[in-house]
Amino acid sequence: MAKNIYLFNKAISHQPFFLLVRPKNCVYESDSNRKIFLIKLERLINAGFNNIEIPWEDHHNWIELMSCIRSKFPNLNLGSATVLNKKSINDALKLNLNFSMMRFWEKDLINYSNLNNYLLIPGINTLNDLKEAISLNCKVIKIYPISEKDKSIQINKFNDKVTFIAAGGLSISDIEEYYSMGFKAIVIGAKGFDGNIFDPELFKWINNIDIK
Repeated sequence: MAKNIYLFNKAISHQPFFLLVRPKNCVYESDSNRKIFLIKLERLINAGFNNIEIPWEDHHNWIELMSCIRSKFPNLNLGSATVLNKKSINDALKLNLNFSMMRFWEKDLINYSNLNNYLLIPGINTLNDLKEAISLNCKVIKIYPISEKDKSIQINKFNDKVTFIAAGGLSISDIEEYYSMGFKAIVIGAKGFDGNIFDPELFKWINNIDIK
């Protein structure tokens, strides 16, 4: 686990944002649509994006899609999002993913992932859940949704123990603001990919990161 966390932190030190890429349902139902999606995603990866997560689906073609991405880009920091149960973690383990993220706090899933030496990142928005996550040795925590977080959560009080990520309605233009607040990375969702196209601002940003 320590190695996984080290590599994760190294990845976001070079690129302090994740792109949450949510394919449309047709991508899982049609080979031709899946091929088009992969072409778009490969263009993004080849441009230099390294931190990508795709929501888990209980669908055999999700496994096929992720397996294709993993085999073609073995060094990609690739994860699954919206992890809901043990099966979603088992699927991530089979695919040799780097990490997974939950939307909210789920103690049992954290314990299960720890038993499997797998990096599962919880979504937190209350101080009580944050303290419980830290007590269970969570080293990477997502504050989500960031706009609804408990005002008593002051991440700077915990930055020596935890790597914090902000998520929920953010765009590429929010990186510097949240970085200055102590977050090491942000998650960019629908404002980065609407199901059809990637935000052109992503490509402008990718080779012009200037955050120390």
